[in-house]
Amino acid sequence: MARSRASAQSVPTHQGPGWAHDHGTDNDWLNTAAADTSWASGPGAGTVFQPTAVRASVESRRALCLWLPTFELRLELVRSPELDSTSVALLSSGESTRRTIWQVSERAHEAGVRSGQLVSQAVALCTSLTLLEPDPAHYDAAVDTMLEVLTELTPVIEPAGRGRVFLGMDGLERLFGAPNRQIDRALSLLLQVFPAPLVAATRAGMAPGKFGAWVAAASARSGRPVIIPEPRLLSFFTACPIGSLPVDPLIIQRLERLGVQTLGELRRLPEPALVAQFGEDGRNALAWATAGRIDPVRPWHRPRPIRVSLDFPNPIGLTETLHSALDRLVERSLARPARRGRSVTGVRMGAHLEGGGSWFVETVLREPTSDRERISAPLRAKMAITPPPHAVETLLLELTEFGAPSTQTQLFDRKNEGGRTTGGLDLGQGDVPLSLIDAIKDLKLRIGHSPLYRVVEVDPWSRIPERRHALLSFDP
Repeated sequence: MARSRASAQSVPTHQGPGWAHDHGTDNDWLNTAAADTSWASGPGAGTVFQPTAVRASVESRRALCLWLPTFELRLELVRSPELDSTSVALLSSGESTRRTIWQVSERAHEAGVRSGQLVSQAVALCTSLTLLEPDPAHYDAAVDTMLEVLTELTPVIEPAGRGRVFLGMDGLERLFGAPNRQIDRALSLLLQVFPAPLVAATRAGMAPGKFGAWVAAASARSGRPVIIPEPRLLSFFTACPIGSLPVDPLIIQRLERLGVQTLGELRRLPEPALVAQFGEDGRNALAWATAGRIDPVRPWHRPRPIRVSLDFPNPIGLTETLHSALDRLVERSLARPARRGRSVTGVRMGAHLEGGGSWFVETVLREPTSDRERISAPLRAKMAITPPPHAVETLLLELTEFGAPSTQTQLFDRKNEGGRTTGGLDLGQGDVPLSLIDAIKDLKLRIGHSPLYRVVEVDPWSRIPERRHALLSFDP
């Protein structure tokens, strides 16, 4: 059954069966972590394991990885603690017809519900399954709060998707003591914004480099962090599953078909053979497996977005109405003082839906612009592909990325060719923009005449520069 959310609830004080999949074996994380390779391309994680051309001024070799599996579902259980002992599943976003399952609780997992299943299949396996609509706005707000509170520990923070973050820990021994105390300090900061069961389920791993910290966190258990010093890093990688590598899942499948199950077995393969089969990914995989590549934590900078919103008195489901509201939001965002002098390169549109939940689409513009239509058009195309699943109560717009200062090219734009191309024809023969006409009228009212002139070619082949062009008064 589908369920809407309550507005404010107390948080659970125990770690019920809906919270974590903690078992006794040391390598059971293969099923939950090895298959989860999409985190490397999540929000803010585009360069988590990719080298940058310019070396960052501040970076940290020793990394701490904090990972909370099924972060989004756990946040939903915090908002609805009465569901903590039931079978719960979170629906995937961005789909309008054949909805699938995104994340499941432990009780639902025991009933046979799996991620990626159709809703009809999941309900057939578990008739008491509670389906929740995703709320990306709430999840992103929780991530922003987590990043903000962790800055009290270290300024070198690099997020890697929701529920996963890398912290640079170089030079913190004198402030916070041994690595165990540093991890305790990080978890105590999370207790300021998250309930105790949520923090208790967080897995922590510290090692040289982001890959080592990630593998350590994935192999850790709740409340038992894994700390790997650099001399033990190579031996620690030996028994780690091949699925822990942040490479294309197809490469993992091909390696498993060849009988390569662990990083230790991968190290036996020669580098030329891996490069011949997998290209640069093969070389990177071998470098990570042999501890030859240590990716430092680089501070992540995110420009402060410009946010505008529009509330509807009644929920809106008509596409034309949403398009008109989007145009109004784009105009309001471009008029903000914080945007002036900057062009827009990244934009994000979202909505709060009727009955709970939220919806978001985002795009990167082909070139920096401050034109309303160039910003609205790709968002309308995204909306046509993945429309909101329910009626919209509030429409949101964020300008997330900015480019170089925008130039005013529309003021003197004409539909016809320019004066130089047409041999110095009168500008009045073309379509003069209304903005230019209005500006000339204002100037004439203020100073009594038009102060604008046009350049006309008189004798372009003359040896005397003053005879080549002439200035004529322009008054359309």
